[in-house]
Amino acid sequence: MRYRLTKKNAKLLGRTHAIDGTLWLSLSASGAEWKFTGTSCKVTLAGDSMALDEIHSPRFAVEVDGVRIIDTTLVECKTRTLVAVSSGTPATHVVRVLKLSESADSTLGIVSVECDGVPEPTPAAELAIEFVGDSITCGYGVDGTINDLYRTANEDATKAYAYRAAQLLSADYSLFSFSGYGIISGYTETGRIRPECVVPPIYGTMGDSYGAFAGREIPSEIAWDFSKFTPDIVVINLGTNDASYCGEDNARAREYINAYKAFLATVRACNPQAYLVCALGTMDVRLCGAMETAAEEYRAEARDERVATVRLTLQDMERDGVVVDWHPSAVTHSKAAKEIAAFLRGLPLGGR
Repeated sequence: MRYRLTKKNAKLLGRTHAIDGTLWLSLSASGAEWKFTGTSCKVTLAGDSMALDEIHSPRFAVEVDGVRIIDTTLVECKTRTLVAVSSGTPATHVVRVLKLSESADSTLGIVSVECDGVPEPTPAAELAIEFVGDSITCGYGVDGTINDLYRTANEDATKAYAYRAAQLLSADYSLFSFSGYGIISGYTETGRIRPECVVPPIYGTMGDSYGAFAGREIPSEIAWDFSKFTPDIVVINLGTNDASYCGEDNARAREYINAYKAFLATVRACNPQAYLVCALGTMDVRLCGAMETAAEEYRAEARDERVATVRLTLQDMERDGVVVDWHPSAVTHSKAAKEIAAFLRGLPLGGR
């Protein structure tokens, strides 16, 4: 029997958007997970117009019972049906579809699921975490080398620190991350500000993308309903790209601090019960002090004690290697995941 995925028959992972029964994904590691008892399961997927571009086509994975059985890119925007389970013996299986590449490049639709058992959501975890970040959170180039050029085929959010930390904590998660984005400026090589590549203005949306859901709905124009995912913790890892603009300029650092404080107020308004964690440091430590100042000033001005900061260890490029455009290797991500998970375990979440 054919099913359209909704929260009634699947656990929706991250921010998702339904159009005419198709569940659309743009953000890193967004997707759906369900369990069923039977012998067969097929998944039909669709891409947007960016799927025709091999650099930007969406990379996705299908996992069955915790094992990745499909990992590829959708290189056409027509629908494609894949076999997830085919067995002669009925059994209970957990199937997960994940978008591995980030929102900026393209979007991916789960058109339908066809199985001989009724799909139902897997249980919610006791802990829920939202990660807000940049290319580091996206797993930029993690499957490439320092000599490779970026393309979706070498990006995998499930190998990045955020997803791995959520696994270590057995937490549900949502990733809201965009390569090159910052608080006041995107990455710049000229020293000129790039205000078009910043997270705060799009935080309340489905994200930013070259692609469009169903070829017609722009993610950044679709408001996100924060009641659909209520995190216990929001981790903000933004500042690495801002550092390319701020450099050692104190006035620019102050601009970053002020904008960061305003963003903390926005995140708090959207997530009134969450513990806010400001993290920075894996690729660039220049704005760590400014990030900490922003958190301290916000905490005092807003009288909000549920705010913490953590400096992540700078990557050891010689020992642990680097990948595309000097980004963290899988080894570095694994270390960062353990570091942030240990920090989050120590937060006073009230019974968690």
